[in-house]
Amino acid sequence: MNLRTRLVNSIKLLQRSRFHYYRMRMVEPPFWLSANGRTCRVAAGNELGAGSCYSEVAIEDCYRIFSYSKRAKPKVIVDIGANIGMFSKLCSMLFPEADIYAYEPNPSALNWLRQNAAGTRIQVRPVAVAESSAVAKLDTSCDSTIGRVVLEGDLSVDCVASSEVGDGREIDLLKMDCEGSEWSVLSDPSLLKRTREFCLEYHLFDGRTVEEMRALIAQSGHRIVSLGHTQEGGKFGVIRSVRFDSCELMQQREH
Repeated sequence: MNLRTRLVNSIKLLQRSRFHYYRMRMVEPPFWLSANGRTCRVAAGNELGAGSCYSEVAIEDCYRIFSYSKRAKPKVIVDIGANIGMFSKLCSMLFPEADIYAYEPNPSALNWLRQNAAGTRIQVRPVAVAESSAVAKLDTSCDSTIGRVVLEGDLSVDCVASSEVGDGREIDLLKMDCEGSEWSVLSDPSLLKRTREFCLEYHLFDGRTVEEMRALIAQSGHRIVSLGHTQEGGKFGVIRSVRFDSCELMQQREH
């Protein structure tokens, strides 16, 4: 991270914490968050990933939710892989009238997610999401922010079909960070077909490639508008896409 980026992030940290922090080393749970004229605290445990989540979502704005808020008034937002609810909480502050569906199967994260959802329009769904309804195995032996659905997982969790996400409603904004499960979720193109804008943290596990993800997104009627925030040589990154019938409108609003 260069000097200019560090300076910009320091200014954002001051603004978005309402001057509670002036350097990242001061940041610890509960996290102060300020947006849209409101300031609140986001409940969290002492997991290392919680601090990274605050930095990436609220300060670095990896999903570009602040720029999105300047041009959009979403009615339905879906957060798959909500964890403690950092993204959902921020959305509830920026878009207080939106219905927000937060999906999270990990019990240790759910405790905080439910606290952060209290008094908002966030609907907590304590399940994972997959191509079809099933029972899966979740690895809970690690930080909850990187827990994955894997064959050798230690906890059985329910999965809801992607076609049922958001109660089957038209989705204005879908955010997904589910540690590799996105490949299963996106196998059914119906979810993206009823989603206007999509933000995904992708994970290239098991030999997967960005080109494969591009193809999955394209077959669902979306066009990728940005790919960035990459880490570990591109093994992880953030993709943003827009449904074809929304592309022209989004470009007009951004200009």
